[in-house]
Amino acid sequence: MTASAAWVAPQRVLWALILIVVAASLGACSGVIETDSSDDPVQVVPDPDPMPDPDPDPDPGSAPTINFSASDSVVNAGDSTTLTWSTQNASSCVASGGWSGSRATSGSELAGPLSANTTYTLTCTASSGGNALVMTTVFVNGVVQLSWVAPTENVDGSALTDLAGFKIYFGLQSGGYLDSIDVSGSAITQFDLTVPMGTYYLAMTALDADGNESAYSNEVVKNSI
Repeated sequence: MTASAAWVAPQRVLWALILIVVAASLGACSGVIETDSSDDPVQVVPDPDPMPDPDPDPDPGSAPTINFSASDSVVNAGDSTTLTWSTQNASSCVASGGWSGSRATSGSELAGPLSANTTYTLTCTASSGGNALVMTTVFVNGVVQLSWVAPTENVDGSALTDLAGFKIYFGLQSGGYLDSIDVSGSAITQFDLTVPMGTYYLAMTALDADGNESAYSNEVVKNSI
């Protein structure tokens, strides 16, 4: 029985901090009245001319914005993906990373065939001088080849007669297994795991007919190729 796994990229949680500033203003008289004991008329001394307001900050709306994506974020080796982008307030764009050269402020382009994980960067500039940069990474699947020796005994030393299959755990950090895949069949002792290219930490467990699961095996480190 052939099993396949869908790779789930780790999510990035962003926290936003909102700073609220409350300003209080104090009312003031428009002038200062000075008097003395003489019969001179009252004189009103006007306030000095107010300081001019500082120059306003540049309009944030003039900075360019970019929407940039790949039609397939994970592909098999030798396959391609389509890059699509659109902008607002941009007068020119330049590509770098996995591609290069000037680009229109909107469009789409076929990228590939790909043989390794590739990051594409797009930098766009507004006529006012502001600029923005975005990037997207396309991962290329590789294969991790695994083989193992099936257990023959239970932990109490009795014969294992109802072995039903195995579970392969894998992740990008030691002991941090972000995903798993079931392998059905007691006679299977090897498996090709398809995952994006990279270095993986893997461990296995055995399953009996009732769904009971053993402890982890030893951990191995392998590269997908």
